Amino acid sequence: MRRKTVALIRSSHPIPCLAVALFAGMFSVGLGLPLERSLVVFLAILLQQISVGLSNDWLDHKIDKAANRIDKPTVNGLVKVSELRAGSITAAILALIIAMTLGGGASLVMVLMLVVGWSYNLGLKLYWSSVIPYAVGFGIIPIFVSLAAPMPFWVPLWVVLATALLGVSAHFANVLPDMEADKLTGVNALPHILGQRISSIVIAATALVATLLVVTQSEALPPATAAVGLAATIILVGFASALSLKKDPTKVVFSLLLLASLVNVVLLAIGIAR
Repeated sequence: MRRKTVALIRSSHPIPCLAVALFAGMFSVGLGLPLERSLVVFLAILLQQISVGLSNDWLDHKIDKAANRIDKPTVNGLVKVSELRAGSITAAILALIIAMTLGGGASLVMVLMLVVGWSYNLGLKLYWSSVIPYAVGFGIIPIFVSLAAPMPFWVPLWVVLATALLGVSAHFANVLPDMEADKLTGVNALPHILGQRISSIVIAATALVATLLVVTQSEALPPATAAVGLAATIILVGFASALSLKKDPTKVVFSLLLLASLVNVVLLAIGIAR
């Protein structure tokens, strides 16, 4: 049972799930939502991410098996495809139920978030359109949070744009380590089409532009904090871009981008405080 539980957790892609959920929770606190409501936002987003993560391994089972991805629990026999399917659908239903407690607007956005996340796994990731679910999925998180407030409101457009850019950067960083293996199974997403060198430029450019938007548009952000945040992002993105140019990029690139995204989340939480 313990091995099965661990396998299910691994199949959900836990680190990205937690990272996105923490972003939503921290952003909620920054927007002035009560702590208990911020925790509900965190849980709703976490379940949404788990649903999308499990559906990824469920729907990719044949591709992963063809590529001999023994790191995948479905390929090495630790978990059944039917269990991933049941877990993914259950998590989606729970995410919707919890979102309903946050209001009608938040519920509608949650439906959109699930549709966007699943659309990536259902086929958009195979073509140039792979970047769209990441851009839209990340971009609407602030909208979900603002509509989940006791008195719903709309966040500024620059916040949506900044988070969408972080989503694009995360997509390219996530694809790079598996680029060669993906090509063998017919995957031809936007990073594959553009190639490794241009993809590394996209990673750096989108992450830095997102940070510049945050530090220049956040009126409540102290100049010293903005300067430190910008410097930290430049360092992290610089390392990530350099590593992404190596012949066999590692998952460290994605981890560095997660840290850079965390810096942006902190800057956003401070800069947009209500």
